[in-house]
Amino acid sequence: NGMLRYTDYDKISGRINANTSAFNNRLKIGANVQMTTSNETLQATDIGGGQTTGLAITLAPTIPVYAKDGTWGGAIGSGYSDRNNPLHMQNINRWDNNNRLTLFGNVFVEVEPIKNLFLKTSLGADNAHYYSKNIEQAFEEGSFGRTNNSLTIDQNRYLSLTWSNTIRYNLDLGDHKLKFLGGIEAIKNDLTSETAKKEGFAEQTEDYFVLNAGTGNSNIIGNASGSRLLSQFARVDYGFSDRYLAAITIRRDGSSRFGTENAYGIFPAASLGWRIDKENFMRNVKGISNLKLRAGVGRVGNQEIGDLARYGLYDTRYGARQSQYANGHNGFFDQYYNIGTAYDLNGANTGNLPSGFVSIQGANPNLKWETTDELNVGLDFGFLNGLFQGSFDYFTRKTSDILITPPIASAVGEGQLKVVNGATKSNKGFEFSLGYFAKPMGDFTYNVMTGVSRFRDKITVLPEEVRAAYPGNVTNTIIGHSQFDLFGYKTAGLFQSQQEVDASATQVGAGPGRIRYVDTNNDGVINDLDRVFFGTTLPAFEYNVKIEAFYKNWDFSVFGSGVSGRSGMDNYAFYNNFIRGRENVGPGVFDSWSPQNTGSSVPKLSLSDVNNETRPSDYFNVSTSYFKMRNMQLGYALGSDFVEKIGLQRVRLYLMAENLFLIKSKSFSGPDPERVDINAIPIPRTFTAGVNISF
Repeated sequence: NGMLRYTDYDKISGRINANTSAFNNRLKIGANVQMTTSNETLQATDIGGGQTTGLAITLAPTIPVYAKDGTWGGAIGSGYSDRNNPLHMQNINRWDNNNRLTLFGNVFVEVEPIKNLFLKTSLGADNAHYYSKNIEQAFEEGSFGRTNNSLTIDQNRYLSLTWSNTIRYNLDLGDHKLKFLGGIEAIKNDLTSETAKKEGFAEQTEDYFVLNAGTGNSNIIGNASGSRLLSQFARVDYGFSDRYLAAITIRRDGSSRFGTENAYGIFPAASLGWRIDKENFMRNVKGISNLKLRAGVGRVGNQEIGDLARYGLYDTRYGARQSQYANGHNGFFDQYYNIGTAYDLNGANTGNLPSGFVSIQGANPNLKWETTDELNVGLDFGFLNGLFQGSFDYFTRKTSDILITPPIASAVGEGQLKVVNGATKSNKGFEFSLGYFAKPMGDFTYNVMTGVSRFRDKITVLPEEVRAAYPGNVTNTIIGHSQFDLFGYKTAGLFQSQQEVDASATQVGAGPGRIRYVDTNNDGVINDLDRVFFGTTLPAFEYNVKIEAFYKNWDFSVFGSGVSGRSGMDNYAFYNNFIRGRENVGPGVFDSWSPQNTGSSVPKLSLSDVNNETRPSDYFNVSTSYFKMRNMQLGYALGSDFVEKIGLQRVRLYLMAENLFLIKSKSFSGPDPERVDINAIPIPRTFTAGVNISF
């Protein structure tokens, strides 16, 4: 059962691994198949599309859940928003259902015709079916409701086939060892979907909601798409005396998502490794047990733009006559409407309207692979016979021809929206991990492992055609900034008097107790040109820690992770610090600015936001750093003698707790800075008891 009323989730999965061999292991045949089926009822939305989790927070608390007569309560009279009772919405959507069935696996055959020469072919498949049933019941609730009901069936099928063929050869020349690999791989992806909707059901029972029972309007849509990827690749690995390691790889990938001139991309890579601890001059260095220096350079490609990105697309959009009933003061009314290209040439306004075609995407035959070039340098180390072990990696990346669909102004016209290759960005960072693996003290031992990482990116090239897809204005572009940087107005507290307002730059809506915005360009006016980059949602560091302890048959582990030095927009501040006449407010309003409370950072209460104080600004930028204790587990393995008597290899009982606690900044007013969306369901604290059995 879910945390939200009337939600649930069931899942059944199974996996089979099978391997066999013949002719002294010169022929190997194997298969692994996994099947998963799930059934779920998710959170609902109201008739306006608002998610019930957000509505539970934002609706005015004076709206009752139930009316006096036991019916569902709702907004009655003026002054309330037109949102619906969230618990009621969960209830009338309790028959909704999402079902997924996935079959995933592969089969392979490997032959060794001569010594050290291996030929292998494998066929993999990912077959997924999705089925969704969405029932929208007619209802009355306060002053709002829905007079018509409907059933929508949405289903799609996805099939991905991967056929790989490789040849590899191992060559051993004493101190010199080489491995050769070559291959070809073909991937075929196909997706089909259909959606059917029917209105007008005489009975509102779960069993009656089938498409044939509907007597009202019906609508059926469907589409299909697919893509193909053909790759050739080769790799050579070289090792000398277990001290020097090298590898060279090259791939040639061709995608149907790009035009014929740019379908293929070449992606090389190379790596080097040096086992310093194996050198003669390290033999007498007792404190170092492992020391390996490595470096790698390479290029990878990205084609994740959708199957039809390079095409010019057209769509038919049909219209019909619709009659609606308004349960209000005006009684009945008819609404005639045209959708898209539908137009009634005869003027009768009845039946299906004839439709033409509308351009919905412009063609781009020059679309090409997005590429990322990376250089990585790393060091693996171990000290004091493995008592301390760790690694350090430094990387730098450059991503070019970033695939993006930039927004287009409506005035430009239809069919101008298209996928293009745009900006270039750089990325630099490091990852560091260190572990302490204690020597056993009798029957007791323990390990402590930790890691920390950091990266920073910045846009270095920004073509004009994609400028609108990124934050910035005509004076401050995102060039030199991260795509995760925050853009908006800077603030300087609240105005304390009319004299301060008069002495400041001209600001529409300014007044005592109102947010004071900074005139960053010193032109005497607060406007769009004063927006600047004022922060980033990237953390200074991401870190984690894990502790393991073992005593006889007992084991214990605890794992936590977090981020530090990160800031971000506090969406909850909108609900905590500002009055909205038709919705709920938070306790921050009780500390709002007034002539008697000038030390407050909460603006003066007002039902009219003439100062536009919910605009993006650093007023909402707070610390979103946190630490989470994510997992704690205690286990006990039954004695081997007893386990063998009952025909098993190992039996382990365990207790596990997840999401135990969270440490966050007091400046963040929401419950979880990792999930800042007000509609996000908080991650629950869960406790699990289980048993691991090995046969």
